Amino acid sequence: MPAIDKLQLNELINQAIKDNAVAIYFNIGNYPVMKIQGTLKDLDDRPILTKEFLNIVSNTILPDEQKIVLQEKKELTIGYDWSDNVRLSVNFFYQKDSLSITIKLIPVLIKGLNELGLPSIVSSIVDLNSGLIIICGPVSAGRTTTAAAIIQNINQKHEKRVITIEEPIEYQFINKKSIVQQREIGRDVNSFIDGLTDVIDEDVDLVYLSKITKTEEMKLALQVAASGKLVIAIMDSDSAMVVLNRIYSSFKITEREWAKSLISGTLKIIINQRLVKKSGGGLISVSEIFTMNSSAKSIIKSGKFDQLKSVIQTSRQDGMQDLDSSLEVLVNKGLIKPEEAKRVMMNPESL
Repeated sequence: MPAIDKLQLNELINQAIKDNAVAIYFNIGNYPVMKIQGTLKDLDDRPILTKEFLNIVSNTILPDEQKIVLQEKKELTIGYDWSDNVRLSVNFFYQKDSLSITIKLIPVLIKGLNELGLPSIVSSIVDLNSGLIIICGPVSAGRTTTAAAIIQNINQKHEKRVITIEEPIEYQFINKKSIVQQREIGRDVNSFIDGLTDVIDEDVDLVYLSKITKTEEMKLALQVAASGKLVIAIMDSDSAMVVLNRIYSSFKITEREWAKSLISGTLKIIINQRLVKKSGGGLISVSEIFTMNSSAKSIIKSGKFDQLKSVIQTSRQDGMQDLDSSLEVLVNKGLIKPEEAKRVMMNPESL
């Protein structure tokens, strides 16, 4: 990379670190853009981005074999060690026949569960020996940070063998009481399906999946959990109800009775989270929580999934909470503004 371009990239990333930005966006013909506390900021004091600059960035960061993958697939995400304090998740993709790059900044230091503002029931996951945990919500809702905090807490507290299957590896773990072995899609294993298949009969206590989207992945994740392992998986979804219906519908009609038993006996908790803007600046986490209590098990076994919403609303004693009620609590405490709550509410007119 020419010295001036390397200096420009260094300055941008160092400024992002200083400003506590979570991401930098590079699009040809525009200024670089940073995302800071949920707000996009144009860096109009920087040069307009050129095709040459973005090509130099990709050629510098990507090894030769991954350059070929990018050329073939037109999209690629990799993990990249930037400094002792920050790791990058770099997404390369094409739009309008031009390369664009998104750089996500990942702190090397993994936050503890008590620092994330999550409901207390999330801490109970650390002591589970088996079952399926789903963490969902939109992108940039802190899902990976939550998963990393849970894994790190287990790593510090229990003697377990942990296998992560990630695309890409974001947070990196150092063995404490546990052994944590991290596998990256495309480098260490070909796919999530292959990774899950590998661990079914292995001596593994915890499996972490950075993303599950395909029906076969959902079914395999349940089966791995049913085999006596703890599985933590991230899904793109905006509610616990959608997650439950997607998992159930991933099974063929002829498998539905088995699926009801498998889901009710294996799924432990769904954490559906958001990051919302605090009234005084900064971000705060808010969550919808579904836990598998006796009422939920009975409803799932009966196949009446539409009744689960009322179970979430009426089972606070079991740690459940619906998203809208959680947001109302934050509004009443003055922590967030009503308009911010309505932006992410499932039923905003209820506020």
